[in-house]
Amino acid sequence: DRVAVMYLGKVAELADSRTLYRTPLHPYTRALLSASPVPDPTLTRKRLILPGDVPSPIHPPPGCRFHTRCAFANARCRAEIPALLPHASGSQVACHGVEEDRI
Repeated sequence: DRVAVMYLGKVAELADSRTLYRTPLHPYTRALLSASPVPDPTLTRKRLILPGDVPSPIHPPPGCRFHTRCAFANARCRAEIPALLPHASGSQVACHGVEEDRI
């Protein structure tokens, strides 16, 4: 019923499955869902390709672990770990961009 999306050992987004698949909030969740195959071969989906390489899980980057691959990252993302906060959609998301309405 609920899905947790993790990146480098931290929960990025937590939501009931219907909400998560219909309206993903975290940029990593969006990229993951864009990579899933579409069951109808006549339809296509725009893939979100993440730049760069996955950082070391042993020595993750400071701040948000996803900031090195995120198109929306700013100075706060590079310095501060985002808390997993409730969102109006009923989801919980750990993203400064969503918190600040930049995404």
